[in-house]
Amino acid sequence: MLAISILIAYVGAFGVRLYARGYTMFFRDYVRWLVTPVHTSSGPTHVFVLFVDHFEPDYDAARVKRWRVRYEALAARHHDAVGRSPQHTFFYPAEQAQREIFSELRELTQAGLGEVELHFHHDFDTAATLRAKLESGIAEMQRYGFLLTTRGETRFGFIHGNWGLDNADGPWLCGVSDELTLLRRLGCYGDFTFPAVYDWAQPPLVNRIYAAKDDERPKSYSDAWPLAELDRSSSSLMIFEGPLIFSPSLNIKHLFLDLDDGNIHAAVPASPRRADNWVRANVHVPERPDWVFIKLFAHGISTADDEEAVLGPAFDRTLSYLEKRYNDGRQYRLRYITAREAYNLAHAAGLGATGSPEAYLNEPIAPYVAGRPRARESNMCVVRHDD
Repeated sequence: MLAISILIAYVGAFGVRLYARGYTMFFRDYVRWLVTPVHTSSGPTHVFVLFVDHFEPDYDAARVKRWRVRYEALAARHHDAVGRSPQHTFFYPAEQAQREIFSELRELTQAGLGEVELHFHHDFDTAATLRAKLESGIAEMQRYGFLLTTRGETRFGFIHGNWGLDNADGPWLCGVSDELTLLRRLGCYGDFTFPAVYDWAQPPLVNRIYAAKDDERPKSYSDAWPLAELDRSSSSLMIFEGPLIFSPSLNIKHLFLDLDDGNIHAAVPASPRRADNWVRANVHVPERPDWVFIKLFAHGISTADDEEAVLGPAFDRTLSYLEKRYNDGRQYRLRYITAREAYNLAHAAGLGATGSPEAYLNEPIAPYVAGRPRARESNMCVVRHDD
């Protein structure tokens, strides 16, 4: 009777936690994920690690310069299965355009240490006012070779400021309920905002990479479509989620279950234990279960503590663990990739790609001009990609 009473009390407390923390938005799909059989393969599982950083230095170029030096030192100590250093994808807020900062980020991209994508905060917009803002921000970033492919196309990945994609949290954080369509028409290929636990914007879907079709409702990304829909609909975006997984812990405040969402920050630093959770989340495209994606995120320059979380010893040790545990060449093969490359791989997987993933890293979205050594601004042309 005591054991039954304890169990009932625990279930009741867990139910309260689900409601109070907003987990009810995704828990039904989490149960679906939990009971889905894990694929086993005779060959190695390819583990792709991408780091999407809500990179918000608040116009402080000196801080970015210091950050760059530390990141170059960290990246030099780590390599994946093909000898490539970790790749950082800087989702930079276009409303914080600053020449010195863009020059620093371009140096990092030219050194082969990552790519720059679009982050944007806005409120009380219409489709028309938002389009004007985005076009202005994109044009400014393209002066430095960002968001402009070597084929002359405007393409970009996106993270919505304050999680408010597609008016999910109301007009005070967005205002545009057909935002997916607008982003696609401006050249966006995919959104990397989620997960967003504790926030209403969180999709009711977890550990997925899927196509979202826009409609008149806010939060249109609540329904999942096959990735093949991306090539059939001009109002679709890829929604690229990161890991979301409960794991046992000794934390009584969390009822002995921690929730890991891939967020790297001072309160929950990276660790080998978390790395195992990220792999266990098993985020993949159904057609290629042997391609597992780990999408990590952070606000990696917002504060000194944030910087330490992504550049300090805890993350350094975690990268070393990933390279040792998930890169033996037999069971696992580790690859560091950018958000653009992750999109290309997921897109290829959704179309039934076979063979090595290396063939799909740069198609259909070509590399950016900023990644070419000594890219010249004067030779950059801008071609809009309007579906």
